[in-house]
Amino acid sequence: MKAIIVYQSAYGHAGQMAGKMKEGLEESGLEVTLSAAKKTDPKMLLDHDAIIFGSPVRMGSVGNEMKTFIDTLGGVWLESALQNRVGGVLVSGGGFNAGTEMTQPALYSTLMELGSVMVGFVNDMPGYGTGANHWGPYAQVGLEGKDGPSEDCLTVCYEYGKRVAGVNKSIRG
Repeated sequence: MKAIIVYQSAYGHAGQMAGKMKEGLEESGLEVTLSAAKKTDPKMLLDHDAIIFGSPVRMGSVGNEMKTFIDTLGGVWLESALQNRVGGVLVSGGGFNAGTEMTQPALYSTLMELGSVMVGFVNDMPGYGTGANHWGPYAQVGLEGKDGPSEDCLTVCYEYGKRVAGVNKSIRG
């Protein structure tokens, strides 16, 4: 089974989060592809059972490179080619109220349009409230992006990777 994490990382934070999530996915037996949004062909998603989108928060929304990538998904959407994939998200923003709670559902909205099965973050998992909310991992990196993901956030990313892999296995067998 395979997973892909498509992400935009302006300051390297979403990339760092994606790397930790990759570790959790791989430990759970999935083969993982990390792919920068600006270099990802939509057809790459067809080869993966789980799809995770990652983005910095930009003015309470998805980053421009991620949004541009999302805008290229019309062809696979028209073909209904990505139904029943497991979907997840990660985001990085200035602070808890910096738009993470709007950016995460925006990314999930695209995954839902593609027919994905969403995987949230459960409140009894390590890091809930300090590195994740019910939508999934988020990094509070300061308004100028200098702080980087906290250790709690990186733990969350690892644990979330394991959760996504577990849901994927239960769906795919």
